[in-house]
Amino acid sequence: MNPILIYTIVTNNYDKVRPARIFPGFDYWLFTDDPHFKVDGWETKVVPKSPNPIKQQRQIKINSCVYTKGYDISIYIDGNMEIIRDPADLLKNHFHGGLLTTVHPKRATLWAEGMEVIRKKKDLEENVNSTLEFAKLNGFKDDLGLFETGVMVRDKSKDVEKLEQKWSELLKDYSHRDQLILPIALHLTGVSIHSIPRKITFSYVKFNRGHRVSLKFRKSGQGWFSSLISRLKR
Repeated sequence: MNPILIYTIVTNNYDKVRPARIFPGFDYWLFTDDPHFKVDGWETKVVPKSPNPIKQQRQIKINSCVYTKGYDISIYIDGNMEIIRDPADLLKNHFHGGLLTTVHPKRATLWAEGMEVIRKKKDLEENVNSTLEFAKLNGFKDDLGLFETGVMVRDKSKDVEKLEQKWSELLKDYSHRDQLILPIALHLTGVSIHSIPRKITFSYVKFNRGHRVSLKFRKSGQGWFSSLISRLKR
C-alpha cells in the first residue's frame, strides 16, 4: 500500500477512463457501479447500482474521508481526466494541507454559476432555484469565489471532514452540481480551502475527449430564471 491515493468515479458508464500512468508512491482506485469495468493501472472498487447514479458519483467524489480510509492524502480526478505529470510535484509545490482545488477560470459567483448550469441544461431550473434560495436564506454573501472541482487534493483533517459532511448533506437535498454547492458549504462551516490557477492544475492533468453519456436537464419553465437571479441578489 502506497501512502497516497489517486481515485476517480464512473457511474452509469458516463466516462471512458484511460489507463493510469503509474507514478511511484501512489495507489489508483476506480469506483464504478459496473463490475466488468476494468482499466489498466486502476484497482476497481465496485459500488452498488443507485437509482440516482449522478448523485452517487458526486457523493463518492465529495466524501474522501469515508471512501479513502487508510490514506492520509487523496487526489481526486474526474473520470474524463488523465494525469500527465508526477503528482508528487503538485503536492510538494502547492499542497499545504486541507483541501486544494482550482480557481474557476470564467466565473466568480454562485449566481453566475447557477445561470450557466441552467443555460447548459446541467440541472433542472427548480433544483438550481432551491439551491440559490437556500443560500440566500442562510446569509450567503457570494464573496467566496468559485472553484472547479475536477481535481481535488485532500487530507483527513477535521476541517476537511467537517466540510465534506456539510457538502454531502447539501447535495442530497439540492442541486447535484457539486461546484454550485461547495461555496455554500464553505459559508456554513467556516472552513477555508486553497486554490490554484487552472493553468497550474492543467500542467498535471489533461482532459480526454467527451463523455460516453450526454446529460441534458430540460427547463420546466421559460423566462423566469433571470428574474429569479435578480430577486435573489437584491
